[in-house]
Amino acid sequence: MDGDNKATLANSDPVASSSNYRSNTAMVLPGGGARAAYQVGVLKALAEIHGKRPGNPFPILAGTSAGGINAVSMAAGAHHFTGTVEKLEMLWRQLNTDKIYRADFFGVIRNAIRLAYSLFSAGSSTSDPVALLDNSPLKELLNQHVVFDNIGRNILNGDLDALCLTAMNYTQGVSETFFQGGPQYAGWQRWRRQGLATPIQIQHLMASTAIPTIFPPAKLGRDYYGDGALRQLTPISPVIHLGANRVLVIPANGHKRQYPKLPQEIKSPGFGQIIGHLLNSAFIDSIETDIERLERINELVNMIPEENLGMMGKELLPIDCLVISPSEDIDRIADEHVSELPRSLKMFLRRTGSTGNSGGGVSIASYLLFTPEYCGKLIDLGYRDGIAQRSELETFLYRDA
Repeated sequence: MDGDNKATLANSDPVASSSNYRSNTAMVLPGGGARAAYQVGVLKALAEIHGKRPGNPFPILAGTSAGGINAVSMAAGAHHFTGTVEKLEMLWRQLNTDKIYRADFFGVIRNAIRLAYSLFSAGSSTSDPVALLDNSPLKELLNQHVVFDNIGRNILNGDLDALCLTAMNYTQGVSETFFQGGPQYAGWQRWRRQGLATPIQIQHLMASTAIPTIFPPAKLGRDYYGDGALRQLTPISPVIHLGANRVLVIPANGHKRQYPKLPQEIKSPGFGQIIGHLLNSAFIDSIETDIERLERINELVNMIPEENLGMMGKELLPIDCLVISPSEDIDRIADEHVSELPRSLKMFLRRTGSTGNSGGGVSIASYLLFTPEYCGKLIDLGYRDGIAQRSELETFLYRDA
């Protein structure tokens, strides 16, 4: 194991200690913009599998960016799991880009100029945070859809143990996980990441969903925050800090996907293609790396003789982890729906080489396509993938029932 893994093991991030060991099942929903519609499809399959069983199968919920929208929605409706999934699916199937961001032609051009100018002014000459798109419609939508007070009510009623939401603190350069739960949960401090207990509100969700350069930073107190996927090196660790020993992860990209075939003619990457790779690095690479790290440390813990498990001061126990990920390439699906974007964005993406057919299988459009057709196709894909793993999910969730 490398140094990072050693430090993680010593801090009990990817393994549970006996003092916190409970039959707690957590669901981790990473970010991915419009790609998070896939998670709703998997949730639809989970609701069908859950059927008429009582209660909420996921007492601990964690989300980042658009995955945070799904996690917060499920937390606010934890008292009625299947009904909440139905409402969430209806919301995503009725989305249009104008419900998420403003993309009028002159507005996009003006914001692009302000964004470019801020590169040479360190942001000091701009009165407001700058970004390509204005996401104020998203805030209005979330305020209409989510009853944030229900989160605390569900915790008090025992329908939910904890919810956590991660955002990147631009001012301090750390990844912050805001969590809401009972008095048994304490905050934590690790290298470049920390957990802070606080009631989850709309401002925390807007901070977590602020995709860098695409949506403007959100201000919380004195600090500015951006998308939680940035610098989130261990996306699974927050739920383990909160006592989870069984974790379902639903990334919005194929887990352990094969490398794409290279085109015959390889061109120098355009600006948009480079930004696309940076977004993929933030939203995808960290969760895949953390899953691999968790699997490796589980193997290591299982190799330690039972009588020696307490030699490190804490009894270490493996974390049961199941991953449901897309069986199809979402970038390729996005390329089939680029025409559904506003005209201003289509021009911007085309001029900057930001679509998947520009090479490398990277598409910024896959993060911005909040349209009924595209989101509906991802929901259907997630549902099929969830049902295809029905037996695994039933064993994972209900083997102790």
